[in-house]
Amino acid sequence: MCFFLCYQTVITEDFSHLPPEQRRKKLQQKIEERNRELQKELDQRDALNKMKDVYQKTPQMGDPTSLEPKISETLGNIERLHLEIQKYEAWLADAEGRMLNNRPDTVTRYNRHLDHASALNNNNCSHEKDSPDTTVSDENQDALNQPIYTEFDEDFEEDVASPVGTCVALYQFEGSSEGTISMQEGEELSLMEEDKGDGWTRVRRSKGGEGYVPTSYLRISLN
Repeated sequence: MCFFLCYQTVITEDFSHLPPEQRRKKLQQKIEERNRELQKELDQRDALNKMKDVYQKTPQMGDPTSLEPKISETLGNIERLHLEIQKYEAWLADAEGRMLNNRPDTVTRYNRHLDHASALNNNNCSHEKDSPDTTVSDENQDALNQPIYTEFDEDFEEDVASPVGTCVALYQFEGSSEGTISMQEGEELSLMEEDKGDGWTRVRRSKGGEGYVPTSYLRISLN
């Protein structure tokens, strides 16, 4: 008889069990839902207050005090929804802050490429100024006509796509959420991105497919 462990992801109210991008989307969705509910409660509060005003001016149409329980309930719902929206907005700010801090410094590396290319271009210009009578050969002219950033873009793309290490799955994981990927216990994976503090690591399977898995489910070896 064969026994194995299959760990279930713990669902949390702030969606911290999800990968960063999926967490942000879920929190935005919750904020939109609560705002719609809040608007309904605000409309109902206004309608009840108008009805109460009519009852006060025309008592034969109804007793204004009969509306007090419903008005109190509506005001309580409004206060609850305000607090829930503030809570989700705080979680969203935290999620977006983490994503911003964890984002690869692509701008810095790209600017480094631009600086390098600019230096090469300036050297060519200086050479032309120092030797005004020098005739550029067809071969050199073709080289100058090539896109100046091509080699740097290719290096950058390869750097982004290259694994930063390897890892082995300690447990089976069913990647049922968007952005996650399934893995089997003992499976060897390529480490594409380290855990940035949110408990998730991006990996690539040898047979194809890339996504996030819980960091605690992995034994990691960096290159």
